[in-house]
Amino acid sequence: MCSDDWKDNYGSVTCKYLGFSSFVNWANFPVAATEDEFQKYFVTASHWLSAKQLTSPQNATCLREECASGNVVVLKCLACGTRSGFSPRIVGGNASLPQQWPWQASLQFQGYHLCGGSVITSWWILTAAHCVYDLYFPRAWSVHVGFVMLEENSINSYLVDKIIYHNNYRPKTMKNDVALMKLANPLTLNGVIEPICLPNFGEHFPEGKMCWISGWGTEEEGGDTSEIMNYAGVPLISNKVCNHREVYGGIVASSMLCAGYLKGGIDSCQGDSGGPLVCEDRNIWKLVGTTSFGVGCAEENKPGVYSRITSFLDWIHEQMEREQWEGEG
Repeated sequence: MCSDDWKDNYGSVTCKYLGFSSFVNWANFPVAATEDEFQKYFVTASHWLSAKQLTSPQNATCLREECASGNVVVLKCLACGTRSGFSPRIVGGNASLPQQWPWQASLQFQGYHLCGGSVITSWWILTAAHCVYDLYFPRAWSVHVGFVMLEENSINSYLVDKIIYHNNYRPKTMKNDVALMKLANPLTLNGVIEPICLPNFGEHFPEGKMCWISGWGTEEEGGDTSEIMNYAGVPLISNKVCNHREVYGGIVASSMLCAGYLKGGIDSCQGDSGGPLVCEDRNIWKLVGTTSFGVGCAEENKPGVYSRITSFLDWIHEQMEREQWEGEG
């Protein structure tokens, strides 16, 4: 891409199209210093990165052979879904180690842990709509990251600037149970705190794939919040199986997914809501679901139900991009 007409606010949008979660900075690079095959056919940024026309560069029709400025754009984007510092509330789970789940957040209302969340960029936390629907007071919330013991939660505490829950969230059916929190100040990403990757559009995670849940939720139904972050492995369950009359009887929508064991024993529980269901794909961790609901905790034929992130990618990106353009406008 030729650097003609390039603007700073194009970086974030471009990094997202390239599959990264966040934009860091950009610089000019001489066209003449690139490989021969990259020295012709350029796209001008303004043709597809305007606020009104956010189309994929692969579909851009405004190609030209010359680059007037003589420079192309070099982007530095933020990688996601890695656990650089870690080498290889959950019922039946295990105590987490530092840096094991660096995207896990504790969402606290007036100082008390209520829900989990997932760091998806330095500014944004993804959680469940039901966590914030009746508690729509951004100033009463704080986001805590980079720790495993709740007593250490003051180490990395961030205020919340804005809460956005899905406008089609329905408490009775739990459909569209997703929400975003925008922080008042950006997170410091340092290995202990890192973003989780969002999945690609149309990406499929097969039935039976082992994925992972984490959080400070209760370790038994009706119990107290766990003082230490727990985690557990849970296999993905097809919607067909999950909607069987002996399981959830048809209430699991296509924008939801199930994970766990039909025999029970391992599950998310109260206080884990909004937290991550993550799957590993070629050493990159991706956010496949956010904890939504269940019946009891770890009961037979009642696995956990999660909001399916691939169903909400458009909504997530739309909210973040709208905030960015409004903030810069």
